[in-house]
Amino acid sequence: MRLAFRAERRPPPLAKAERLSSALDCVRLSRAKGCEIGAKRVAGVLTATQSRVVEPVHATVVSFRNEGGGAMSTKVIVERSMVRVRRALSAWLMALAIGWATAAVAGPSEDLIDAATRGDVASAQALLAKGADVDAKTSDGVTALMAAALHGRLDMVQALLDKGAAVNARDYDGWTALLRASSKGQIDVAQALLDKGAQVNARTNDGVNALFVAAEEGRLDIVQALLAKGAEINIQTSDGQTALMAAALHGRLDVVRGLLDKGAEVNAKRTTDGATALMAACREGHGDVAQALLAKGAEVNAAAKGGLTALMTASFRGDRDVVQALLAKGADVNAETNDGQTALDAAKAGGHPDVRALLTKAGAKE
Repeated sequence: MRLAFRAERRPPPLAKAERLSSALDCVRLSRAKGCEIGAKRVAGVLTATQSRVVEPVHATVVSFRNEGGGAMSTKVIVERSMVRVRRALSAWLMALAIGWATAAVAGPSEDLIDAATRGDVASAQALLAKGADVDAKTSDGVTALMAAALHGRLDMVQALLDKGAAVNARDYDGWTALLRASSKGQIDVAQALLDKGAQVNARTNDGVNALFVAAEEGRLDIVQALLAKGAEINIQTSDGQTALMAAALHGRLDVVRGLLDKGAEVNAKRTTDGATALMAACREGHGDVAQALLAKGAEVNAAAKGGLTALMTASFRGDRDVVQALLAKGADVNAETNDGQTALDAAKAGGHPDVRALLTKAGAKE
């Protein structure tokens, strides 16, 4: 009876910035200067191939021959040696991957992203004057503008934009600077990006947009700013969720009311299972949100895939107030799922005798 209603999951932007800081530390410790980086990287790969793959294979075969005498078959030698070889190869590949990732933004451009993360405008301007690429990307596709936007460095954002930073650049997951700012409640940064032409309806690879993440985080100010710039209020993620659903799921009452006042579709259904904002609110026990949705015409008897209704979900949770509100709006107390389960069955399964009594009084049949 528990509605599988989840917000769109996505790589957390903050974690990427933290990984960036670690990568930058590695670069400072290990990189060479100028063209030496490329030459040393190639030499390093060749050396690593010899020391981490070829030599371990040879040593392992010799070792097993010595251990087993000359009678040990080549097949057995290879099978046993592969354990050591795999370990050596894994270590080599890991070292190679780290080397490429940390060297991806080596030089002034790497320092620029570091300065942007810290909000050091003076250093950033000096690096740009030395030829740093304002749109250089990390191994995750993160630019200096994205890093500054995520951390709310307004002065840095404005400085980078003045130097021609691409306001709509995307990282490799499709996140833009506006999406990052919206996800962390950076209203001043979001407004600055919008004023410079940030695409208000840009979406990540998972179909998440700035309005969705702002609603999810309960940032009414950013929601209003995005709508003022033309954000599509009923735009859906890849699985059909809307900003209203995100706000309802997380109990963001102010955002729910704000979106409804601006014309959000109260009965929009998620494409994967037909769930609505009302079901999302009932699933998480947000009675005040459920009341607001019902007041704006939410269909009380709408059914998700399998026949699950908001009343069944609230009954399973044992939310007496929500159950009463749904019943007051005409919820069908005897509606059944595809396998014949009712709200009364849900209350019983959830262990809520008080809700069962309430439902029975409203006409529920055993």
